[in-house]
Amino acid sequence: MSFEDNFDKNKYQELLNYLDSIKDLKYQEFSKRVVVYDDVIGIRVDELKKIAKEISKGDYKGFIENNKSNIYELVLIEGLVYGYLKITFNELKDYLEKYLKKLKSWGQVDSVVANLKIFNKERKNGFLYAKKLIHNKSSFIKRFGIIILLDYYLHDEYIDKVLDIVSKVKSDDYYVKMAISWLMSVSYIKYKEKTLVYLVNIKDNFIYNKTLSKIIESRRIDSKEKEFIKSLRKKID
Repeated sequence: MSFEDNFDKNKYQELLNYLDSIKDLKYQEFSKRVVVYDDVIGIRVDELKKIAKEISKGDYKGFIENNKSNIYELVLIEGLVYGYLKITFNELKDYLEKYLKKLKSWGQVDSVVANLKIFNKERKNGFLYAKKLIHNKSSFIKRFGIIILLDYYLHDEYIDKVLDIVSKVKSDDYYVKMAISWLMSVSYIKYKEKTLVYLVNIKDNFIYNKTLSKIIESRRIDSKEKEFIKSLRKKID
């Protein structure tokens, strides 16, 4: 099936039919558990990326306009499309403002952010945008901002600012806490001393211990250092 044609309602229905024809029922059940989402077709991300890339080369505006579905893969395809468009950062933000309101799973966050390579070029604007998202009340939008920092800003120019921002995030949401833990564990591998300064002062025991666990899981630190990290764990009553 070609996805580069005019995307009217009939074409959109063709897409739905095609997705249904290539679904994997075993993967569907697996995905429902992993992404914690009920309405899942069962298609791997690599295949969704291929479809999104084709759509981006054609009538992507027609697809976005007709994409009213809450099905996990349809929302994800839309987010992935944005990563392939040759548009300005301001145009991207306009699209994301609508997309962010559709988020109902961490999976619709992480894969999309990883595909938004424009953040490699729009450093300053992208950083300001991520900071804005992190202050949003929505947990998934907040996670979107944190994952942007994780994927594109763990380097010399921004590392101090990133650690300062995420160490101050207050949230009871599991997916936000996991995002912070993930970011800080990666930061530790790249900037050990800087990260430890912030890590030891984190008051949230879940984030603190989860960060340590992720560091220990890394293959980039030796057994001696892993023992040191284990010694830092806090006992939770």
